[in-house]
Amino acid sequence: MFEFRTKLQKYQLASLVSTALANALLFLGTLTPAWQVAMDQDAQRYVESGLWLYCPGSAQCWYIFSDSLINYYEKVDVCRFFLIGDCRKKLLRTPYFFGWHYAVLILNVFSMTFMTLGIAAIIVAYLKKNKVRLFTIIFDVMAFLACLFLGISLMVFMINAEMLESKYLIGIKNTFEKEYGYSFYLAGLAFLISTFSMMFAVLVTTYTFFFVENYEDDDEYSDDQYPMKPATNMSYPPSHQVPSHYQSQLTTQIPATEHGSIIMGSVSPAGQFKSQTRHFYSY
Repeated sequence: MFEFRTKLQKYQLASLVSTALANALLFLGTLTPAWQVAMDQDAQRYVESGLWLYCPGSAQCWYIFSDSLINYYEKVDVCRFFLIGDCRKKLLRTPYFFGWHYAVLILNVFSMTFMTLGIAAIIVAYLKKNKVRLFTIIFDVMAFLACLFLGISLMVFMINAEMLESKYLIGIKNTFEKEYGYSFYLAGLAFLISTFSMMFAVLVTTYTFFFVENYEDDDEYSDDQYPMKPATNMSYPPSHQVPSHYQSQLTTQIPATEHGSIIMGSVSPAGQFKSQTRHFYSY
């Protein structure tokens, strides 16, 4: 049932594998909390901050889904001495989640949804030969949207991760810089593979709409199904002589011919068939 003999089928398989792999990597990256990591030297703990998980070392991880709880800040007014009204907000604790965490999470979910729909479309395109063009177009659209949403998601994360409020972890005494964790790199690898999936989608579209391929070993015309067997029950005249009712049509001389006319065979005086020599009239 699952055979990949033509280039179209091979590119469909490559599209399926690359899209499924990118979807799995993005799912693992979104699920794990190590998008930003930092070592809190004051508390001697390794802090991981994800899109929806915050794990402060060996302690219990925090999770959040509500938009009203994302902006959890602790700020106080710090005023300069003898300067009345010159007060600024100072961040005392690093918030667990920012608003852009929620935006990146939503973009990743959309990207995974498009990848899943693309996987379903390429499978149907392989199984349903009469609908291969329709589902190839659907796969192209899903692959493009998945790559686009994932690219925007990574851009939003990288831009906001470099902001001062989210780039540093405020400890008890000191401040520590956060770095990108393995979850971010999993999502980045998923984006790279999704670009290859788009290239495979272009090849699938090309071979679907512009190239018609034939099966190399089609079962309907297979040599194994119709083997050539020598005939064992056929009889021939003695010495392969031409039957008498054909001898009247054959002569020992080449008749006068014109361009485009048929050259009849000849018979030797002994009655045996003699092939004619090819010349330009025979072409």
